[in-house]
Amino acid sequence: MIREYIISAVVGLAVIAAVSQAQDVQRSEQRLSQLVSLLDDPSWIVREQSMQMIGNPNEGFELSMIAPMLERDDLSAEARHRLWIASRELFGRTTKAGLGVGFGAMRDGGVEIRTVVQEVEQFPAAAMLVPGDLIVRADGQPLIESDDLRAMILSHDPGESMNVIIERGERVLDLDLPLGSYKFLRGAAPISPHIAERAIRLRWMRQGIVLPESQSIGSGISVDDWVEAGYPEEPGAFRASNARRSPRVVNAGAGRDVHVGTGMITRGRIEPWSNKDNAEDAMVQARRIELSRELSIVNLRLKLLKGGIKEYDKQMLEQPNDQSLKDKLDTAMRELREAQKQLEDLTNEMESLGQPDD
Repeated sequence: MIREYIISAVVGLAVIAAVSQAQDVQRSEQRLSQLVSLLDDPSWIVREQSMQMIGNPNEGFELSMIAPMLERDDLSAEARHRLWIASRELFGRTTKAGLGVGFGAMRDGGVEIRTVVQEVEQFPAAAMLVPGDLIVRADGQPLIESDDLRAMILSHDPGESMNVIIERGERVLDLDLPLGSYKFLRGAAPISPHIAERAIRLRWMRQGIVLPESQSIGSGISVDDWVEAGYPEEPGAFRASNARRSPRVVNAGAGRDVHVGTGMITRGRIEPWSNKDNAEDAMVQARRIELSRELSIVNLRLKLLKGGIKEYDKQMLEQPNDQSLKDKLDTAMRELREAQKQLEDLTNEMESLGQPDD
């Protein structure tokens, strides 16, 4: 009888605790909603204090609670910006993962490992990696720059694993790397707001929360629109060459976008625009450089996929009934076909552009 009473009491207390916790979460969400509304208050000090309270972990808010707020249509640009600042503050004070290696330069479509820490008890992945390893994929995604890898690592919690594809000499390795804690890294580079925001988005994506990327001004304008605006056919109309601070060169940006600006592209400067033909040539040159980079990445991906398939085939001979190996082999074969199709499309587009001296 006493035993049944104790069990009943324990169950009852657990239910009360769960209800209380649910109420606390609900109250926190209500408080957060109120603070978000104050981010548009006429008083600057109210907006500032509200942002600081949202970013203070002692207030009981979590990153996952902020994501739905960022999806609200009634947010002003300032309120949305302040929410991102608060998100980065919360992220900076939460636990984050670390790999325990030092990164070198990007090469051949991957991030090179330059150094490995000695504290393998805190960073067990260090025992699985060697200087010179080239990480070309992480969490199933290709790496365009070293910041991609940093953001992916930081998006995890200590104790989790991150799947990577590594090129080590002629070998291709598929590894699940156990992650340590960022706070134990000595001499780690500061986390920039740009990397922090990317890491936060990756965390949310794993929780099923996907926010649209912010669009820069002019991102919806096509390259042809830029050229036509700068060099119209009508006499006396606006011409970019007549403006004191007009766009003079073309920047090849991420993906297929080409942005007008005054900077440098990664593999050489594009000639200043002096007429419409020169501007169109500059656009073609920018795309040709970008295609060359994409082709290098795809060719490397094909090499890695072929190496991985060869490795999986070898393992299948030893473990023919291993379903996980079969799944990895099927995935690699599918990705190989996709990469071959991508290579064909990129090659055709490059040929359609002609030679640089055409």
